Amino acid sequence: MERIDSLPLFLLGPDFFPGFDGSLRVFEPRYKQMMNDCILDSKPFGYIAAEPKAGELNGWSQPAKMGVLCTVSDYEESGSNLIIEITSESVFEIEDVIQPVLPNIMDMERYPGVEELMEEAGNPVDGKLYIRANVVTLSPLEQDNSEKEYREFIETLSPLQTILEMSCMYKGHILNFEYDSQSEDPRRQSDLIWKICSALCYDVELQQRMLSQKSTSSLMQICIECANEVASKMGGE
Repeated sequence: MERIDSLPLFLLGPDFFPGFDGSLRVFEPRYKQMMNDCILDSKPFGYIAAEPKAGELNGWSQPAKMGVLCTVSDYEESGSNLIIEITSESVFEIEDVIQPVLPNIMDMERYPGVEELMEEAGNPVDGKLYIRANVVTLSPLEQDNSEKEYREFIETLSPLQTILEMSCMYKGHILNFEYDSQSEDPRRQSDLIWKICSALCYDVELQQRMLSQKSTSSLMQICIECANEVASKMGGE
């Protein structure tokens, strides 16, 4: 476990897991400031879902407990936007949240930039427009399943192959179930399990349960439970 202080948090949906690469289009001042900080200082950031049960604080949605540590692998400017290529790493858990320096107030008559907003906040020395958190990173999944358990896992999910692949594609990830499931490399097997998590995940509570698992066997069991629910609904239609 490693502690990271003041980790920038990017709040999005509950569809992101370790082992994923992707791109983000950044246009809000708070996230532009965040990405400039991460790029200039070569710092990671946290990709995390908003917690619906937490409500809002000063107009800002609040983060869930568990997220995925990410780094910027490449970027380019596109007009007033930043296109960020990201690589995901380990799971982290929040210890405490550091709130933005300004409340989230929508003003449709003006579109202030980062400098204007920071001046409005009084240019605090350590203040930011985005949410941050002190976090600890978690150890990688323990690969505790047997080869037999893994093959039974694949056989259970194979009838849902098309649904899983389409769900991943919709969420911006590529899953070739037949090809990916044949690998004997433990790292690639873990990556496949995380992709299946993304394909089956439908809310923050389930994502948090998945991210909190310590081993591949426990994570596979959750996926099987979700897959059985999907298969049951299909059979009832």
